[in-house]
Amino acid sequence: MTITVAIPTLNRPGDMAEFMPTLQTQTLLPDQFIVVDAGDPSDLAEQMQTVLGETGMELLYLRSEKGLCLQRNVALDHATGDIIFFFDDDVELEPTYIEKVMECFAIESSPPIGCVQGTLIDPPGTIDGWKSSVYRAFGLTHWTSEQDPDLYIAGGVRFLTDPKDIVEVPVAQGCRMAFRREVFENERFVQFLPGYNQNEDVDMTFRVGRNWKILQTPFAKLLHKESPVSRIQYPAQLGQIIYAHWYFFTRHRDKTPASIAQYAWSHSGLMTLALARAVIKVQPEVLHGIKDGYQRCFNDLTSD
Repeated sequence: MTITVAIPTLNRPGDMAEFMPTLQTQTLLPDQFIVVDAGDPSDLAEQMQTVLGETGMELLYLRSEKGLCLQRNVALDHATGDIIFFFDDDVELEPTYIEKVMECFAIESSPPIGCVQGTLIDPPGTIDGWKSSVYRAFGLTHWTSEQDPDLYIAGGVRFLTDPKDIVEVPVAQGCRMAFRREVFENERFVQFLPGYNQNEDVDMTFRVGRNWKILQTPFAKLLHKESPVSRIQYPAQLGQIIYAHWYFFTRHRDKTPASIAQYAWSHSGLMTLALARAVIKVQPEVLHGIKDGYQRCFNDLTSD
C-alpha cells in the first residue's frame, strides 16, 4: 500500500523544520508528503526540498486559505496514497511510527479498519485524579490511563494515554490520525467553525466509525508539542467548544428526553468550570467566549 503524509500549517515554519527530520528517519518512508500552508510567506517549500529532497518521496507544497478542515480537504484533493496520514505541524514522530500504524491497517476485521491513531508520548491535561472524575461525570474531554475509552453525548472524549495493546476506540484525534483512502469516497472534513476548528476530528471520525473500525496502537508513538504559535487562547477556545458540542449533538444524536437531559447536564458542567475559571483566575474575557459560543448556537438554530 502506498502512503501519503499530509500536514496543514499556519505560520509555524520552525515547528515544521523540527518535524521533517523525524519524517526523514522513518523506517517506512511515505511515497508522498503534502504541506498545505495558509500562513505568511516563508521558505518552507525550500526547507522541504533541503531535508527530504533525496528521500525519493513526492514533495507537494500547496497554498490555501486559512481553515484547518479546508486545508485538510485541499490535501485530500491531491493525495495519491492508499493510506493517508494527517499530523499537526507541531508533532515529532518516533522512527517506527508509520511502520507500526501500517501494521494495524493489515489487520483483518469486520468492519474493516478505516482509521488508526498512534499514542502520545506526553498526553495533555489532567490524567486520572479528581479533575478527571469531574470531567468524566459531565462527559467532557479528558485523558485517562485506564483502559476504557469513551465518547460522550456532546462529543466529549475519554482519551487513552497508554493502551496496553492495540485497542478499538470510538474516535481519533486530529494530530495523529491515518485513514484508508476509501473512507473519503463518502466523507470530507467539515469546516463548521472559522480558522481553527474545535472538535472537527471528533465530528469526522465519528462519521467514519459508522462504517469502519477505528484503532489506537501503543506501538506508534509521537510527541505533540502544542506550539504556542497560532494557537487560540482559552476564551476563544471556550466559544468554539460551546458551539462544537451543539453542532455534534444536533447533527449526530437522537433528540430524546434522556439525550437532551444528558446534553444539558454536560453543558452545565462546562459552564460551571468556565465560570469558576473566570472568577478564580480573574479572566472576565471568558464571558466573551461564552457569549460568542451562544451566539454561534443561536445563529445555527435560526438559520435556514
